[in-house]
Amino acid sequence: MVGEYMFDARVVFSFLSPEGNVSHIQYAKLFGDVRELFGLDVIPRFKEEVGKKYLLKTREAAFDLNKDFFFGDTIRVQMSVIEVNGASFRLKADFVNPKTGEVHASATQRIAFAGMDGRVARLPGEFKSLLRGAMGVKTKSAA
Repeated sequence: MVGEYMFDARVVFSFLSPEGNVSHIQYAKLFGDVRELFGLDVIPRFKEEVGKKYLLKTREAAFDLNKDFFFGDTIRVQMSVIEVNGASFRLKADFVNPKTGEVHASATQRIAFAGMDGRVARLPGEFKSLLRGAMGVKTKSAA
């Protein structure tokens, strides 16, 4: 993926479903965590402003789970900004086995920018430019 943001997570027991594989809920949590780390690492003043000056509201989420991960596996989440519109942007995440390069799952989210009253608003120009710029930057989380 061009312009991807990467984060590695080791599968621990709390990730697992009763069947012993990574739970579908965990993919959503990992996507959310990586999205927040991206904000902290890439968006200026994100820590100080998100939730205090503006909201980022998930409007759509879709997951395609193809192959399981199990206890002890490493999941590399490769996230990228794939679309930036007037009031929202779309992210894509691939959940990859770093040893084989195989994509086990993929997901997308559409995130809307909103004021503190919860009403969707247009993305500020600098925010939109930053997201568009991130579409071509490869980054790895410091976490």
